[in-house]
Amino acid sequence: MASIRRHAATLLLPTVFFGYAIYANSTMLFAAAGSEAEAAQVNDLSLSYVIDGEATRDLDALYKNELPHRDAAVGVIGNARFALLGSGRKGVIVGEDGWFFTGEEFRRVKATEIDDAVSQIVEVRKRLADAGIELVMVPLPAKSDIYTEHLPDMMRNDAMATAYGDFSTALKQAGMTVVDTRTAMLAAKPQDEMFLKSDTHWTPAGAKVTAEAVQSTFQQSGILLASEQVTAAWQAPVDVWGDLTKYITSPDYAPRVGLKPESIPIYRTSVAPAEGGSDIFGGEASVPVMLVGTSYSANENWSFADFLRQTLSSDVVNVAKEGLGPGVPMMDLLEGQVLAETPPSVIVWEFPVRYLGTDTLWKRKNNSGAGGHHGPVGEGNV
Repeated sequence: MASIRRHAATLLLPTVFFGYAIYANSTMLFAAAGSEAEAAQVNDLSLSYVIDGEATRDLDALYKNELPHRDAAVGVIGNARFALLGSGRKGVIVGEDGWFFTGEEFRRVKATEIDDAVSQIVEVRKRLADAGIELVMVPLPAKSDIYTEHLPDMMRNDAMATAYGDFSTALKQAGMTVVDTRTAMLAAKPQDEMFLKSDTHWTPAGAKVTAEAVQSTFQQSGILLASEQVTAAWQAPVDVWGDLTKYITSPDYAPRVGLKPESIPIYRTSVAPAEGGSDIFGGEASVPVMLVGTSYSANENWSFADFLRQTLSSDVVNVAKEGLGPGVPMMDLLEGQVLAETPPSVIVWEFPVRYLGTDTLWKRKNNSGAGGHHGPVGEGNV
């Protein structure tokens, strides 16, 4: 019976869509021609009008500016697809019990891709070591690895678990200091959710567990930081629509199919200034810890930098960036002046394993903007 309903839905959705398309286009065209003043300015449908591309540009502008109910259509079609088929747009995997996953987490990472990444990271460490800076690697497991039980049966595999294990092992074999975040998350998972159900990112609880694992690794590795006075407090939670929900439907229509924003508790810290105006290491501009990484660190809603300050009892300067993966922010840091102007004792590099082997691990998507394309690590400003 369920299969019959699903088959009927697959036929119904295109019918609804094309029916709406006919209605919307006719409404749009009649509205566009409704004004005599506007109609007088319409280009003649000459051959040159079409060949020169003016017709295409005008039609594109007409769709963007005049198409009625555009936002509503996205929500309605998305709701129907989710309610009838239990699916979303390309890029999201709908799991069980309201869990969504990004399609980026189901690709098996090749051994050569891990070797290439580790080789690049080794070069980064050499440059930092030459500047007297210690590097601590924080590989992050995939959400689909930590919560594989919420995946559809056909999507369950060990690709991300294998990638995490192989990457961590290769880093350790290269002499790196590596934080085992996966073990920490799995141990804490029965008490708190480590990842948001409708988002690709971790929860503040996941960020806190990771910060505690970083502190434990510092202690085991003999990395010593002078203790600073850190005060911390929880603030009012904020509601956030998960980035994966937007692959299902629009936020305005999501509640109609039972989807809700996630409530994020906010944790904030402050570090008491050192006496005399200089830092605890005797300089005027140095910092104990610098955090580099992705939106897991850059987005203040997850409070990762604050949890690091609290667990390490030390100030943390956050230079992570959103939307660039883990590699580009580090390359930007090496090519800029921040390390020379504000040298840290330790850099904590947060590195989600799902980025391994991707085309944008070390370069921007369009090779433009600050930093642009980053090739192999060479001589620089450190």
